[in-house]
Amino acid sequence: MAMILVLLDRTTSAPDGSGAGFSMAACAAASTVLGVDGLCAVVGTGAGGTVLAFGTQTVSAALEDLQFTLGEGPSLEAVATGIPVLVADVAVTARRWPAFTGPALELGVNAVFAFPLRIGAIDLGTLTAYRATAGPLDPGQVTDALALADAVTLTVLHRQSREGTGPGADPDGQPGPGWAAQAAYRAEVHQATGMVSVQLGVGLAEALARLRAFAFGRDLLLADVAADVVARRLRFDEEDQ
Repeated sequence: MAMILVLLDRTTSAPDGSGAGFSMAACAAASTVLGVDGLCAVVGTGAGGTVLAFGTQTVSAALEDLQFTLGEGPSLEAVATGIPVLVADVAVTARRWPAFTGPALELGVNAVFAFPLRIGAIDLGTLTAYRATAGPLDPGQVTDALALADAVTLTVLHRQSREGTGPGADPDGQPGPGWAAQAAYRAEVHQATGMVSVQLGVGLAEALARLRAFAFGRDLLLADVAADVVARRLRFDEEDQ
């Protein structure tokens, strides 16, 4: 873990912007040190959702999409409470997150650990890791994960301050290895929420809840439902008739 933190420190402090960003290799190495099968970080804490900052594994990204769609889960709880949420056995969380538990298990997520990304009292997002087998992190792994969350927070802030022109992006402004595209990842959800709000004459929070309920009831991703709304393939005022 020390070498990973050194890499992140060099990335954020390089005066000429020559750092390599939070690469897939660094993500994979961090996963190995923490004894998990995948991890990712999301930025954003409001009701409107989050933006995937980086991810090392398809399941990790799908896990964040699942929580975004349902509006519940360990990452959201970590943001709400400001403390890590460590779940050694997802199978026993049905009362805690009734909508989340079953689909998470279907993804092959049997243990999940969410750590807030914070600067002082300001919450920026979460670092979430998962395991395909149930079992807790040991104390050393928790300590390493907390250190990694602090380092990722600084890396994310550095990357944002460079507005996509530094080491995390190519000359066309596209994200580098290990980083997910941020600008449009949730943009359609925000746009669709506004459109549904107008269609139904309700507030944005209720409009987002309607989108989530529609997606959950039809076993769809929230992002896919939002895309249909934005493309005008789906209208909620017609759906309710």
